[in-house]
Amino acid sequence: MKTFETPAGKRIQLKICPTTAHIKVEFSTGGELPMELSGLYTTEREAEISILKYLAKQKRNQLKIINNYVKSNF
Repeated sequence: MKTFETPAGKRIQLKICPTTAHIKVEFSTGGELPMELSGLYTTEREAEISILKYLAKQKRNQLKIINNYVKSNF
């Protein structure tokens, strides 16, 4: 299954839940998942879409922080 990386460098991976055979998302190093990635997915594609939406949101937030920093310091 695929792995993804957050802007902060954390790796996100997909695994099959052994009790239900559904797909679950987890950080490879452990840790609490954000609300939008928790739960189980029936297909790998559904999980990937949720991850891609989460990563896009993280990148937008990171750009806002950078823009605010530049505006306030230059």
